[in-house]
Order: sequence, then structure tokens, then C-alpha cells
Amino acid sequence: MRWAAGFLLLIIAAVGHADAAVGVWKTYTSKREVRSAVTVGDRIWAASSGGMFSVRLADESFQEFTASEGLRSNDLTAVAADRDGNIWIGSSGGLVHIYTPSAGEWKYITDLARESSPQKRINVILPVADTVFIASEIGLSVYLVGRGEFRSTARSFGASPQIAGSVNGVIIFRDTIWVSTANGIAAAPRRHPNLTAPESWVAWALNNTVTLAVFRNQIYAGSSQGLRRFDGNGWQIVSGTTGYDIVGLASGADSLYFITSTQLLALDAAGTVSPLAAGFSSQLRSLTVSGTNIVVGSSANGVSLREFGIWQSHTPPGPPTNHIVGLSMDARGRLWAGTAADGGEGFMNFDGKQWRSYTAQRYPQLGTNEYYKVNVDRDDRKWACSWGAGVAMVDAEDSIRVVYNARNGLVPTLANNRDFVVVLGVVSDREGRACMGIRTGNGDTTFAVLNPDGSFSYARFSYPGVSNIPKFIGLEIDAYGTKWLTNAKPSEVDAVGLYYYNERGFPGSDPSTKWGWIGKESGLPSNKIYAIAVDASGEVWVGTDVGIGIILNPYSLRPSLASYFPLRDQQINSIAVDALDNKWVATKRGVSVLSPDGTSIIVQYTVENTDAKLIDDDIVSLAIDSKTGTVYFGSEKGLSTLTTSAIAPVRSFDELTISPNPLYVPAAVPVTIDGLVQNSILKVLTIDGKLVREIKTPGGRIGFWDGTDISGRSVATGVYVIVAYSESGSQVAAGKIAVIRR
Repeated sequence: MRWAAGFLLLIIAAVGHADAAVGVWKTYTSKREVRSAVTVGDRIWAASSGGMFSVRLADESFQEFTASEGLRSNDLTAVAADRDGNIWIGSSGGLVHIYTPSAGEWKYITDLARESSPQKRINVILPVADTVFIASEIGLSVYLVGRGEFRSTARSFGASPQIAGSVNGVIIFRDTIWVSTANGIAAAPRRHPNLTAPESWVAWALNNTVTLAVFRNQIYAGSSQGLRRFDGNGWQIVSGTTGYDIVGLASGADSLYFITSTQLLALDAAGTVSPLAAGFSSQLRSLTVSGTNIVVGSSANGVSLREFGIWQSHTPPGPPTNHIVGLSMDARGRLWAGTAADGGEGFMNFDGKQWRSYTAQRYPQLGTNEYYKVNVDRDDRKWACSWGAGVAMVDAEDSIRVVYNARNGLVPTLANNRDFVVVLGVVSDREGRACMGIRTGNGDTTFAVLNPDGSFSYARFSYPGVSNIPKFIGLEIDAYGTKWLTNAKPSEVDAVGLYYYNERGFPGSDPSTKWGWIGKESGLPSNKIYAIAVDASGEVWVGTDVGIGIILNPYSLRPSLASYFPLRDQQINSIAVDALDNKWVATKRGVSVLSPDGTSIIVQYTVENTDAKLIDDDIVSLAIDSKTGTVYFGSEKGLSTLTTSAIAPVRSFDELTISPNPLYVPAAVPVTIDGLVQNSILKVLTIDGKLVREIKTPGGRIGFWDGTDISGRSVATGVYVIVAYSESGSQVAAGKIAVIRR
């Protein structure tokens, strides 16, 4: 089994190869929050909290960029274009990307990202000829493009006063550099030999200055107190702008434009301030002007452009939010997810191409948007669990069939508010009964069981000797119909151990005993339980704040635990089991893949070792599509997916699919043999029947051959036969492959 796991590691590590069906990462993010934008020709380039996108105005077509398209950070904060058409992109972590659209090539500047400062956000990028000025939370950095290196980084400005802190604006005017910070404005000659020395700068102490611009040969600064103009000695508030909290400033041919979070205004050459637009559907974040085009970036509506006097919004397709948590897969291979228990945006599904969002605005019967997980039951019903409005059941046609709450069968969570119902999860048993965990008074839990005939029955938590009623937060069911309850979440630190319930009782126990308990004193790593998963052998894997406990005989009232627990001292956020019984474990430090017995780590994924293709180290939820081998990683920064070889095997051989065919050897990527039964054995034969290689497959639907013989040498050019045998030898299938030796 460990050999198979090691082979799986070899395959899934082959990330990013164009011809590989296995090992392909993809990132899905919402790009509605735009922090910066720039216009180049007929395209707008936008930096968002979920990556970058461009929109071509002629046909409103989008091009999207995340870590799977070359970015190394999706949390972007600045964008600019240089004289050669290269797009410069800054991130919240100090990383600078350079993208050349004409060649589709990427370069990266990591110097600022490697700084020891905890805050490194790039606020503004200003290309000027062969120099790029980078304003960040570190200071002002001057990058020499031709030499590929930084000339200097100034971190404080002026002798008296001396201002420091995050640089949020930079302009060049009359060969002078001007910078703005939250504490003031400073200026220095552009070619000063020592910009890092504070005394090289002249400074003015001003509060909350956020941006700079030049209009009609005068310098203006936007601040939380209004628009300021430099008069040669100091900074004066422009008449008519007092009290405006300005977040963006840009100069046009005839006007200086500025934005607050809610409106766009203009200052004309005569000094008159005029409101131009208000009533935007979300808060404004950025402003750029190119010719007659005015482009604003918003917190939730992408970029908006004033065209022919009408504002048009442009938002690329994608998930409705980057909070993609509480994942489940349905029988049709679609992902379902919640958003949040507090500040949520409903729930959603994803079929691999399109996203569908369910919100209270669109479906008033939902009652709230605080849907934080979706469970899929044995009958492929989708149960979207809310924090306060009950649970919504979605049918096979993706329609909301019914919302269950205290008005139609559930028990209220709060005694003084009968409309408030918190559902912990929904699971179904083999008889088709849906069991709903409900948080009730004093942290108690009630099970509401929806029977196939539509009636409800109830069971209330009751465990001998327990006076401090646990606050449960999650629910899982095993092969014996036992319901297991998790109890921990970041905002609740109750440590009560693992409780479980089976309405039929447990073998060898008093038939009236329905509840059981296991905790740290019994062998669990901790009493804080974050995740539960049931593997192929029926064992229950328990994720805690300090590792995993494995329950070996969950059918017992007093189950035993494995003598070891994997991933010690790590908080386990989620556990998922793939078609080969490998365990995918999400922690705050990335995702680990464990062997079926948990004794070895096959591979670990982090943001760093995947070049940010894993969207966040703190993955909060996992789901696996066993029909395709696709693993879904849900986080509060978006969704990542990875294709693997852990695909459920077919029940009987039909026709083998062999790809690529022909195979060129030596092979950079092995040939894939698809259509295998469980634990198939492959034999590679010459056309006249001589054995070349025998291969034990990982155990699922696909196996691999790297084009070598039993000695590890590349085989000769020719036609070969690949024969697949079932483990018992009762089933056989074969296919041919042409091999061309380079």
C-alpha cells in the first residue's frame, strides 16, 4: 500500500504539465473587489482581492489571472503599465509581478516580499522611463529596470518634521519626487544621490493624506479632510471640498477628478467643484482617468466605466465571494459550498464552469445569507445549513424545495426568538431519514429526524453526568448509522470531547443507551474536536486542535483508538478521504496527504511550495470528487482545485483508454491507462508477447507507465500491448500503444 501511495506522490507532483490530466491546479476567486486599475489601449487591467483581470471594451471579453495563470499572489493591491506595455502588479505581501501581454510571460521581483517588516503591501506602482517607483507600507523603493535591481528604499522623510510609515501615493513633477503618507507629504529631487537619508526630503506634517495628483501645473493631495492644494509653502484645503473623505484622485484634460467611497466629483480649471455621479451599488476603491474614460474600482462590483454618459459595470464571471467554505460534492460532480455564519453571502454551487449563487435577495424564502455549509445526503439532496434561519433543502433540479425552521418542524435555538434556528448539519441514513442537528437552549442539541413520509421525530442530547451542556457545531454519520458531533470553532473554546449518538443503541450494551463519549483521557489527542471523517474501512478519523485521533471500532459504545496520532500539534480544520483511502488533511499550515493507515505523509502542499496555487495555508474545508480525482480546497480567500489519480475504479473492464498515444521516450510524463478495476495489475508486452514490465497500479481507475522496462531503461521504438488484470485475475482488458524513442 505504501508503494502505491509513493507512486501517487510521483504522479500528483507533476504539476502544471500541459499534457498532464493529473497534477493540474486551478484557482477560482471572486474579483469583484478592485483596488487599482489602469487603462492600456482598449483594455482595462484591474488588480483585485482575488487576482487580476482585463476587460476589452470593444466586446466586453475578459481575461483572468490567478496563481494558476502565473500570479504568485492573488491578493493584489496595485497595477500599472510601463512604456513598453508591460503590466506591473503589486500584492499585499510585497511581491511585484511583471506581465508581458504580447508574449504571455511573467517575471517576479521578490526583494520587498523578503523584507522582515510584517506589513509590505504595495500601494502604488509608478513607471517612469527606465525607472519604477514603488510605494509600499515599507516606504518608497526605486527600481532600475535596465539593471534589474533596486537603487534605494526610503523609509522616513524629512528632518523636522520627520514623517514615516506606509507610503500611499507617489508622483513625479518637475523632476521632483512627491510622496504621501498617513502622517504627511514629502518631496525630494528625483536624482538625489541619497534618497534613503531623511534629511534629503522636505516634509509637511498632515493627517491622513492618501493620494497625490498634478492638475494644471499644481500639486493636489487627497485626504480624509478634503482636497488640498500646494501653494509653494504649504497645503491649503480647496474651497468646496472640506469634509470629503477622499480615497482616489486622478487628473484629466479639463478636470481633476476625485472619489469618496460613495461618489465621484470633479474640480474644473475655474476651481469649481461639481458632483458627477453617486448611488454606486458598492463602495468605491480606486480611480483612473485615460482620455475621456473615467474608470472606478469598487468593493463588490468590479470596475465601472462612464461611456456616453452612462455607467457600465464590468465584472468577470466567478464565485460570488472568496469565502468558500463548508464544501460537499453531489452525485453529478458539482461542488456545493457555504460562505459564512456571520457576514455570509448565501450558498452556491459550481459545475466546473459556471457558478450559481443562492442569496436571500434572490430567494427571499432563505431568510438570511448566513449559510456556512452545505451537506449532501445519500439521496443527493442538498442541505444548506444556516446560522439562524434553519436549513434549506435543494432538490435534483437545483430548486429550493423547502426551508425547514421552527415554523415547520425544527426546534428554535433561542427561547426568546422562535424564528432563530441554528442547524449544525444534516446527514441521512440507509432508510432515507434525514437527521438534523439543531443547537437549542443553553448550548443543548436536539436531533430532528425527517422521516421518508415527511413527519418529524426528535431526540434530545442527554448524557449521564454531564452538567455543562456541550455546544456542538458539526455532524457526521458513519457506516453503522452513528452520528458524531464536533464541538469546536475559533470563537468557541469549549473542550468537551467527542460525543456520538445512535438511536438503535450499540452492540453488547443496554438497548436504552443511545449516547457515547470519548475524550482525551480515553486517548484522543484533545477534547477540542474540529473535524470528523469516515474512511473506506469504517474507521472514524477525528481532527482536533493538536492532531488526529483514529477510532478503530466505532460500532462500540467504548471504541478504542490507534496508539499514535498523525500531525501532532497541528489544528485540523477538515479531513477528506479519496477513492484510494488516502486522507487529505487541512490544517492552518497547509494540506497533508496521509497514507490509508495514517502512518506516513505522502505529500504536503503549502502556498510556498505550490507557488500560491494552493490559495491559502489555512484551508478550512475539503471535498473530493471520486469520479474525477479532483480535490477541492475551500478557504476564506477563494477555492483551489487539484486533479489527482485517486479516481474510483470501474466495476468491470470495458475499454482501456491509453494517453498519450504514441508515447515518446524518454517520457517527461508517464502514459495514463484509464478504465481500470480496483487494484489492477498492468503488464506491458511486446507485440510477440514478451514481458517488458509488470506494474502494480495505485488502486483506482487509472494507472501509469513511464515507457521503461523492468531494468528502468527506455524501451525501443515499436508497438506494445498493455494488459490489465483484476486483482483476482478473473477480469482482463488490453490495449495497444505506439512508442517512439527519441
